Amino acid sequence: MNHPRPATPTVHGAPPPGVGLDEFLHTPARLNICALLAPAEWVLFSFLRDSIGTSDSALSKQLTTLEQAGFVEIRKDHNVRRQTSVRLTDDGRARFEAYLSSLEGLVARARGTADGAQVRGGQG
Repeated sequence: MNHPRPATPTVHGAPPPGVGLDEFLHTPARLNICALLAPAEWVLFSFLRDSIGTSDSALSKQLTTLEQAGFVEIRKDHNVRRQTSVRLTDDGRARFEAYLSSLEGLVARARGTADGAQVRGGQG
């Protein structure tokens, strides 16, 4: 009798790639915010708003949610009128990278290239 193979934990007890997508981060708005923050040290609120194409209030709500979850740090510069900057925390960056790894695993499986092996026409 065949039993499903249990998921084998990977580094730091994380599930195998593609198994444990972080549902909190999987919402389009939060995913877009993290994707824009990932390559930068600090990003202006106005840049995020304009890049995502959302309102100040909608972005502010998402950023507050991300901040409460430990993903981002928000800095308000009182010397410059209404200038708010945002960055990923170290934990937020690590969690976003883990999310991307899981997503890449799913994409590889969907393309038949998981584990570096090409799956061709049902052979294997």
